[in-house]
Amino acid sequence: MMVAFISMMLLSVTFLSFRPGGDHYEVYLNKKLVFTQIVSQPGSLKSLALDQRNVNDKVDVFYSHCGKLGTKRVITIRDGKNVLKEWRFSDEAGKFMSVGAKEILALQNKSGDRKVNLYYSSEQMPDGRILASIVLDTDANKAIP
Repeated sequence: MMVAFISMMLLSVTFLSFRPGGDHYEVYLNKKLVFTQIVSQPGSLKSLALDQRNVNDKVDVFYSHCGKLGTKRVITIRDGKNVLKEWRFSDEAGKFMSVGAKEILALQNKSGDRKVNLYYSSEQMPDGRILASIVLDTDANKAIP
């Protein structure tokens, strides 16, 4: 009887500690995890710095809607007021959405701003969500604050 009670308690604790679902996202640079964020948990906006040393790198984004991939996924770079560039990903494209760092760096000239924002949207979340701030510097010798 005591073993059954302990088993039930352990099972209950397991179910209570596991929260299925919930959106989360991950940002990678050259397949190395830069940061991950669970949307329901408060946190500050993460930042990613890119400069000429990253010109051949890839920025990969993974976004999970309660354990499922979104459909009609879009990555957008904005300078606060304008959409600078948008990448659309087919539903068959796999779980990662990849963007060349060179393409993002080129947006500094279009924006004139050193900081741009990385957004994600999908059919499940048409209004989108800001994922990160990206600090751009086309001169690799300059320090990035």
